[in-house]
Amino acid sequence: MSQQDRTDPLDELRSADPVHHSPAPSESKARVWARIQEVTMDDNRRTTRRRTAWAGLAAAAVAGVAVFALLLNNVGGSPTPSDGPGPGISSCVETYSLETLANRDFAFDGTVTTIDGDQVAFDVGESFAGDVTGSITLMASGMTGTSVTSAGGPNLAVGERYLVAGDETFVWACGFTQAYDEDVAADWAEAAR
Repeated sequence: MSQQDRTDPLDELRSADPVHHSPAPSESKARVWARIQEVTMDDNRRTTRRRTAWAGLAAAAVAGVAVFALLLNNVGGSPTPSDGPGPGISSCVETYSLETLANRDFAFDGTVTTIDGDQVAFDVGESFAGDVTGSITLMASGMTGTSVTSAGGPNLAVGERYLVAGDETFVWACGFTQAYDEDVAADWAEAAR
C-alpha cells in the first residue's frame, strides 16, 4: 500500500484564506469588545432583574405568612382589625392635655364592671366633668381587645380602675382614658374646676 502525501482539505482552505494570518484592524477589535461588553452588561441587568423579582416575591411571601400567622393568632377572641371606621380608629383627633380634657363632655374615675364587645360598663367613683354618677355603659372601641386601632388607648379589663373621658356615649383613647393614677386624678379634678 502506498501512502499518498496528501494534505487535509480543511488545511488547504485555511491556507487559502488571505485574512487568516493577518491581524484584525483595531477598529474591528474595538467593535467586537464593545459588543462583548454590551452583551455582558445586558446579561448582568437580566440577572439583577431576576434577583430583584425573586427578592420582591420572597418579601411578599414573608409578608403573607406574617399576615396569615396574625390571622391564626386572632382565632378565639383575640384582637382583630375593626370592620370599618369607627370611633377611635386611626390617629387622634385631639392631643390629650389638661386643657383639651376640658373639651370632653364627661370625665370621671371609674372601675370596669362588665365588657360586652366594645360596650364597657363603669362604676363611677368621682365625676370630674359632666353629669356622670352611679353606673354608666359607654362605647370603648379599640380598648376592649375586640378591635385594633392606632388611637393608643389602654386595654380595659374588668375590675380595673381608670380615668375616663369622652363625648356623648363614646370613650376617647389617645390619653383621655388611662389607668387610674392618684396624681393624675388630682390634676383632672383641678382642671374641672
